[in-house]
Amino acid sequence: MVLGQIRSAAASLFGTGTANNNNNNNNNNSGAVQTQNNGERTAQNASSGGGGMFSFLGVGGSAASKNSRSVKSLSTTEENEKFFGFENFGNTCYVNSVVQALYATKEFRGRLLAHKEQEAPTEESLLTCLAELFQQITNQRRKTGTISPKKFMSRVRADNELFRSYMHQDAHEFLNFLMNNLCETLETEHRKMRTGDEPEPQTHWRSFVQEIFQGCLTSETKCLQCERVTRRDEPFLDLSLDIEPNASLSACLRKFGQAEVLRDSEKFRCEYCGGGTYQEARRQLRFASAPKVLALHLKRFKYIESLGQYRKLCHRVPFPNTLRIPAEMMASGQEKDGQSGAGGSLPPLYRLYAVVVHLGSGPNHGHYVCLTKSGMGDTATATTTSAATASEGTGSVPSDAAETSSPPVPMSVDGVDSPSDSQAMSPTPDVECDAASDAAWVLFDDDLVEVMPTESLSRFYGATTEGPLTAQGGVGTSRGGGGGAPPKPLVKAEPNTEHGYLLFYARC
Repeated sequence: MVLGQIRSAAASLFGTGTANNNNNNNNNNSGAVQTQNNGERTAQNASSGGGGMFSFLGVGGSAASKNSRSVKSLSTTEENEKFFGFENFGNTCYVNSVVQALYATKEFRGRLLAHKEQEAPTEESLLTCLAELFQQITNQRRKTGTISPKKFMSRVRADNELFRSYMHQDAHEFLNFLMNNLCETLETEHRKMRTGDEPEPQTHWRSFVQEIFQGCLTSETKCLQCERVTRRDEPFLDLSLDIEPNASLSACLRKFGQAEVLRDSEKFRCEYCGGGTYQEARRQLRFASAPKVLALHLKRFKYIESLGQYRKLCHRVPFPNTLRIPAEMMASGQEKDGQSGAGGSLPPLYRLYAVVVHLGSGPNHGHYVCLTKSGMGDTATATTTSAATASEGTGSVPSDAAETSSPPVPMSVDGVDSPSDSQAMSPTPDVECDAASDAAWVLFDDDLVEVMPTESLSRFYGATTEGPLTAQGGVGTSRGGGGGAPPKPLVKAEPNTEHGYLLFYARC
């Protein structure tokens, strides 16, 4: 499907076209990404047979009618929601995608806009530019269209030289930079507001960014000589998870918190053993407090020492609609969500509402898009819904092991400890934590805004293998054709190159 047909499909689905794009001639310096009509587009997508990531739209017919019903649902349940794409200023898809995910975080959006109205005008910063961009979207009369984030992008480049070039950049690096910058700006404003006569607050002040995104890990280190435990709190705004082939998301979380033995050059300096000698120790990370919004970064770019460069990991990692933090990762005596289970209160439960996807085969080129769930990102709504459904009973959910056998259903629950848990399955209130389980997913590809069928979400999980063996020149076997034709050599098909990279979960 050519880009013009995609735009026509988008216009017919939303009942309004995107605004004219005046930035159609952006240069693309990555060398591996083809720029078309003010947006980075991957030059090839072998995993979908040339259809690219837009193949789920089809050309009219049933696919279009299915999307039309989704848009009708959006117009009746989310009258005040706006879905606006962003212009691309030359490989700025990493910025556009992260900002779309943050805009979909309703509490963050609301607190940012309220801060803009309440605070006195200050000098320009990323905080003020982002607030103006959000306000520009919310003030639009139309439901969808295109907005130019030129002022915000200029501020990004002014504040960090890493993002001044037109080269492909990492979305996770930008997310870290943006969140830390917002926190620092808010803390500076808070210090300026305090007078010298005010007593120091008994509790540490936190910005609204920290109140929403910040959690706390406890690093527990047990000396294997004296068996005393040392604890240290480590706040975080997002978690970076190592990934493995065909691993579930909760398995990645378990690996993140897995205990490790510190020995040899990594020995722990124990203050209780002989005045501070180095001893072998056992260290483990646990959640001391879980954030309202759990932002997860899947570490798909790995440095390969033998090659001397980074490579992209195309491993299949399903990201379920509902995720519960593994019970063994919660520090003893820490917060639970109040729901009852076989072992007492259950760990916090989250539901997925935004995904930043990386398209491409390597870390130095490619394209980012963002998927958001309409009507999601509101932790207050989720909490109310979860409390209302918690009394309906509990049940078992599919195990992590089940996720590796066949393509999973997107509306699933992750966070079960063993395969035996999948036996005698019954309905669970976990799925009901989703305030609108039938809400549509909306795809933001720079200035393009599309409604995506929910079942298409699984295409971004990754590949179970590096690619199936196929006959050269097409799908087939190594057997020869009729008339004694020689067999075609088997070759490996190219792996899927569209992968979930940043995941945003709202606490129920």
